[in-house]
Amino acid sequence: MTPGLTFEPRKRLHQPAEFRAVRQRGKRIADAYFSLSVVANQAGCPRLGLAIATRTFGTAVARNRIKRLARECFRLNQHGLPAVDIMVSARDAAKGAQPKELRSSLEKHWKNITQRW
Repeated sequence: MTPGLTFEPRKRLHQPAEFRAVRQRGKRIADAYFSLSVVANQAGCPRLGLAIATRTFGTAVARNRIKRLARECFRLNQHGLPAVDIMVSARDAAKGAQPKELRSSLEKHWKNITQRW
């Protein structure tokens, strides 16, 4: 793996309080597949949190597929992102979407975040 493209623990949201803060104070960005909450942080690097609902996806296999895709997309784009906390939630339409469509959607969100923050 290329150095610098890892997804280390300091680039993740861990505590429920961190997720709550992003949900309450963050700006929302959404499309058909994903809903993101974004808020500036003091960590000096972008951090990612995933909130993939069982109600939306049902099986663990489906939820983990979406999580892996989102983490990988974040990992590859993290250096272009400002110091923000990002919480990603998947929507119903993501269930039947192709991985290519989901990646494209997340890429648009990363560009949007870079421009706005």
